[in-house]
Amino acid sequence: MRLTGRPILAAGAIVMALSLAACGKDSSSSGTSPGPGSSSGTGTPTSGAPTGSGKRIVFIFKSAGQYSEACRKGAEKANTDLTAKGFKVEYFAPEKAENGRQVELINQMAAQKVDAIVISPNDANAIVPALKKATEAGVKIYTWDSDSPTSARRFYVAAADDIKIGTDIADSLAKDLGSKGKVVIMSGGRAAANLNLHVKGVEEGLKKYPGITLVKPYLYNEEDQNKAVDLAKSAFQKDPDIVGFAGVNSQAPPGIGEAVTQLNKTGKVKVWGLALPSATKQYLKSGAINGVKLWDPAKLTYVTAVLVADDLASKAPVDGADIPDIGKISVKGPFVIIPGLTITKDNVDQFNF
Repeated sequence: MRLTGRPILAAGAIVMALSLAACGKDSSSSGTSPGPGSSSGTGTPTSGAPTGSGKRIVFIFKSAGQYSEACRKGAEKANTDLTAKGFKVEYFAPEKAENGRQVELINQMAAQKVDAIVISPNDANAIVPALKKATEAGVKIYTWDSDSPTSARRFYVAAADDIKIGTDIADSLAKDLGSKGKVVIMSGGRAAANLNLHVKGVEEGLKKYPGITLVKPYLYNEEDQNKAVDLAKSAFQKDPDIVGFAGVNSQAPPGIGEAVTQLNKTGKVKVWGLALPSATKQYLKSGAINGVKLWDPAKLTYVTAVLVADDLASKAPVDGADIPDIGKISVKGPFVIIPGLTITKDNVDQFNF
């Protein structure tokens, strides 16, 4: 996904049927050169705004990767569908998960006076000053996938309650372990608000199982799947009695699954977490991973774009709104949640993301 940072230009004018008033490195290349407002493969936009009219909604993700690629596809579809309503949806993902790159993108988009910035922060606090300046410049701020609670964001769109999905992972893992054994938690970035809440959920969920022992310190792969493999292998070397892993970012389960495979521990270790079906399919099929909880990142991003467009048009999210192909959303204050999924070897073939 070397080119996930490029803005998405309008692909057509399809009338939008979705209205709330009624309701994680790989490569991808378009084979075209960046145009006005386009970006390089590192997620760096050129100076100046895209040509043409339309309110600009800009997504800024943590970093390039499989999960980011899925999000980008949702942004592309939203851009196509929202064109007829006068909106342009753009998507940027820095090559690496670096706070400074996100801040730089926020500042550049604010200078271009975009209408909305939608961000999935690497660090919930590091981006707050930049978002404050953007707000003062007239940009409306939103978060999706990962929140920044102390920022000026208008609302946060998630595919699950950040704590509850952790407790759900804990329950599934405990069931497969027979409620006993040593368990390790692996996360991505130490300062990502949503990931820390997932960790908290796993901790709270496992308190119900006195036979399970949490091994510390927790592991942080910094959104790097290769590092996830190395961390898992190192954990096994330090403590051969580990029998379970809870991976709460998209790189963790496939990384752990690879480590389990390489060390011939398939079937001996139980693994649950958050990850894409495409990234974990081989491990689900082999038994190196037992299951993952997730959502369709493309749909999450698509719905977020629609909600933001509606908000820019003075239509706030509505609790219980039934969105086609998504389900009913839950709106509680500034939090918007869409339904999630449980993916196992029995249903993984149903998903194409």
